[in-house]
Amino acid sequence: MAFGVDEKGKPMADNTCYEKLQSLKAKGCVQILGTERDGTKLRLFLPSEIEGLIPPEQIPEVLSIEEMDFFDIAENRPAILNREGNKCFYCRRVVDSSNYVIEHVASRPDGNNSYRNLVAACRNCNNRKGSTPAEDFLRGLYRECFLGSEEFEDRLAALELLRTGQLKPSLKVHQPG
Repeated sequence: MAFGVDEKGKPMADNTCYEKLQSLKAKGCVQILGTERDGTKLRLFLPSEIEGLIPPEQIPEVLSIEEMDFFDIAENRPAILNREGNKCFYCRRVVDSSNYVIEHVASRPDGNNSYRNLVAACRNCNNRKGSTPAEDFLRGLYRECFLGSEEFEDRLAALELLRTGQLKPSLKVHQPG
């Protein structure tokens, strides 16, 4: 242990040094091995060896994709946008991180925040759909010529894949920048 120098330039008193060493020993920072003519021999402990100083590394709980909340937890939302290929699930317009919303296929309280009930949608579709069942909303888009017959059938098939858990988002989303 290095002896400090007080504000007046004098070395630390022997008694003060003894008290400081005893304090460090009581805290588990040092082990006093012995006192000799040349000074006191110590064993210094690393921070990881001092109980209670560094909390043990917490292993984060890993949720399964079925347990993840893709609506309320903002960090999970880009995975839904990525799954949709940056297109509105309903009308297939191109959307990006600045102009999309996460839409509940089955509105709450009936629906939940799992990937099976959430899609990326343009604001227009989100506002127009409201609590309308997704199939009925898609039929309306088809009748109003927003979707062709192939797109309509594709969206109905995608809706079924979504509900059965076959349209899983990738949890490794590339963030531009």
